[in-house]
Amino acid sequence: MLLSGLSQYVGASIAVGLFTIVSGLSVGWGRIAFAAILLLLWRRPWSYPDKGKAVLFGLALGGMNLLFYLSIARIPLGTAVALEFLGPVVLAATARTKRTTVAILFAFLGVFLISWIGLDPNEPGVALGIGFALAAGVAWALYMTLGSRMAGKPNNVDGLAIGMAGAALVYSPLALGEFIEVKPDVAFWLTLAGVAVLSSVVPYVIDQLVLRDVPATIFAILNSILPAMSMVVGLVMLQQVPTWGEVAGLVCVSIAVLIATYRPKPPKLVER
Repeated sequence: MLLSGLSQYVGASIAVGLFTIVSGLSVGWGRIAFAAILLLLWRRPWSYPDKGKAVLFGLALGGMNLLFYLSIARIPLGTAVALEFLGPVVLAATARTKRTTVAILFAFLGVFLISWIGLDPNEPGVALGIGFALAAGVAWALYMTLGSRMAGKPNNVDGLAIGMAGAALVYSPLALGEFIEVKPDVAFWLTLAGVAVLSSVVPYVIDQLVLRDVPATIFAILNSILPAMSMVVGLVMLQQVPTWGEVAGLVCVSIAVLIATYRPKPPKLVER
């Protein structure tokens, strides 16, 4: 899971360098399209039975990616990831227990610290970047809900390939025009293909094949580390030095993730 997160955030950092050539929206779509091509060539999932459900899953996944790239074009990587985690936290907190209520409070405190203290929403593009990150969190929650229904199937990676292809086709009008106008060079396309492998193929294949077997306690702990990992990647690769408000907000979000996703084991019954 840590490898999945690291791969995704390194890929996102590389993608930021492409925003000077085309928009974040177009880079996000290109990532989806390349990932779809690679997965289709690998899996050849023509006989996958639930193509409709797979496409819906892909649309949620693709929407999450596009919104996230629109966000990191405007605010730092680690900050965008921390804000995006609000979606899964709210989803995990639907049980409405005291523990999940505490998780929600920490999550919203983190969003406040990041949005109003860590960042200046009056700076050009910042408020929009925050909004895109939060919207990506909503799409992430939907992706998790739909993905959980596919994860138990033996050919779930085939469904991922179908979903990515569907997303690439549906969202293509948002980006194809810019690619035709700009006509990027070979280096751009090779870099974009690398971003697709790092940010889409590797993480989402791991999600489908591995995460279903991760114990709940370990899953919660690893999930809580991911926002900090994204901030470190942004610092090292993009020289994005966080403010104290961003760091404090990230800590609050990480605590919220840990609380919301932790599932204690039920006590064992002792036979007498």
